[in-house]
Amino acid sequence: MKHPPSLTPPPASAPSGGQRCSGRPPLAWGSCGQPPAPGSAPRSLHLHRQEREAFFSLLEDDVVQEFLAMDVCYRISDKYLLAMALTYFKRAGLPTAEYTRINLFTALYLASDMEEDEEEHKYEIFPWALGPGWRRHFPRFLRRRDRLWARMSYRAAVSRHCCEEIMATEPLHWAWLRERPPQHSGAVRSYAGDPRPRAPPPAPREEEEDEDEDEAPAPAVLVLPLQHPPGCA
Repeated sequence: MKHPPSLTPPPASAPSGGQRCSGRPPLAWGSCGQPPAPGSAPRSLHLHRQEREAFFSLLEDDVVQEFLAMDVCYRISDKYLLAMALTYFKRAGLPTAEYTRINLFTALYLASDMEEDEEEHKYEIFPWALGPGWRRHFPRFLRRRDRLWARMSYRAAVSRHCCEEIMATEPLHWAWLRERPPQHSGAVRSYAGDPRPRAPPPAPREEEEDEDEDEAPAPAVLVLPLQHPPGCA
């Protein structure tokens, strides 16, 4: 199985010594992960009403709703990861026409890459994003993740303050009520090492099909059900 080509970000692509945005102090960088200018106030991420509405409309998509319902412990789609996904859309300069299901799954995967210690949970995204043939198509999905990352100039670190700014624009929306249970919190992410997103373990060797950027059909069944620890349901 071929792994996607590695992308080496510029030296300032990620801050050093950061911590997970959910339930942790904000990163040393400016608001929303922007490098602070000397003597300047932190920069904020300004969302237009159309962008918020397009994102919330995307969350109402039938397949997205099933995906969110599957994640009963909010391991891969809690309120902070969803806020990070919206931040990525904005940083990448996506027009609202590109606020699509596949881009949401790509952004959530990248957010998990950046913030989560337990690797296996994010692999649940593959069948939802790519359908039953996900084992053949996930290398293409990882290339899509890398393109999104590059489109953001490799600024994938998001502070807790930025997430809370995003949520404050529509504080009563149901997406911001997806609070992860305490027993599943507490991950600490250091950005001092290699900041590049990671790939999943090798899958069985299969001939890779030509890259097709069209959105894959929704999975007919849940291919990889989560094994929930006691007390999650």
